[in-house]
Amino acid sequence: MQNTVPTMDRHEFFRLAATSVGVMLLAPAHAGCAKSDAGDPATDAGQTLDFLVNLNANDNENLSTKGGYVIVNNVLVAQTNDGLFVAVSSKCTYQGGTALVFKPKENQFYCPLDLSRFDIKGRVVSGPATVGLKQYVVTDMANGTLRVQA
Repeated sequence: MQNTVPTMDRHEFFRLAATSVGVMLLAPAHAGCAKSDAGDPATDAGQTLDFLVNLNANDNENLSTKGGYVIVNNVLVAQTNDGLFVAVSSKCTYQGGTALVFKPKENQFYCPLDLSRFDIKGRVVSGPATVGLKQYVVTDMANGTLRVQA
């Protein structure tokens, strides 16, 4: 009795191998570009966040002026043009999460990599981002301290 091993044509093998490699390379790009209908701020039900920001600490001196901001615990805390303190997730929701900056003239969060813009509530103003930022509650403790909570 003779053992027969199924064989594959060389051209068929290379076609399948190239297709597989292409799928592996393009899958992350496709996932990063996936369209989401949710333009409102993202929520993470499992995330608990609660911390204090001392406005008198040297690390937080930017918050003493309107338009200033700091990033603490992956949260961007900013003082708006109106003197209100706001906090949102510090990373852009588009392709990998570039650190955002606060643009005081526009009262918007801005991604320097893909140019996405978000309003002070974390909603997408312009893309390519389609998913909003997580917004946090900021409470002014009236003793030079802000409390940031999810």
